[in-house]
Amino acid sequence: MHQSTVIDFLRHGEARGGSYYRGITDDALTERGWRQMYGQCGAGQWDVVISSPLRRCRSFAAAWCEQQQLDLVIEPAWGEIDFGAWEGQTAEQISSRWPDALAAFYKDPVHFTPPNAESYQAFAARVRKGWESLLAEQAGRRVLVVTHAGVIRAIFAEAFKLPVTQSFHIDLPHACLTRFTSFDDGNGRFVQLNFHKPV
Repeated sequence: MHQSTVIDFLRHGEARGGSYYRGITDDALTERGWRQMYGQCGAGQWDVVISSPLRRCRSFAAAWCEQQQLDLVIEPAWGEIDFGAWEGQTAEQISSRWPDALAAFYKDPVHFTPPNAESYQAFAARVRKGWESLLAEQAGRRVLVVTHAGVIRAIFAEAFKLPVTQSFHIDLPHACLTRFTSFDDGNGRFVQLNFHKPV
């Protein structure tokens, strides 16, 4: 094997505002969310840190990089999906206003898009482009990507050719760390999952 790239995806910690559809809604971390992320990263050694532009990712990434004397790269590709009219709504509120819509979304997210939302196809294409760019630009390095549950599930679907609906069942608690290693063996690239660490 000629080259390996280690990519750690860190989901953001607990965010202010409680439990609702928080895609591009730009909530800050709670104090607990900060503790979760610091607790997960420990003395982690990375060559580069890349973050979603949303505050619940970016604020920790900036603080971590300042401590570790690393440059921070903000990459819009790693932002969460835009839920459109569902932003800031609880499942109960969505079900009340749009009966059966949640069931339709989870049954076939590729073909059902919430009102005014980013389509899953567009979201997956954005994440796929970010993934390909990361592997090309950061080859051979140890990379921390601070991002969102939806993005990490999309990476699982992309890397392992999972149906999107299966990827939705992957449990990604706040501040969990998921490591992928990409190998170039001279005949092409393959990806393996090294670990998935809840806090």
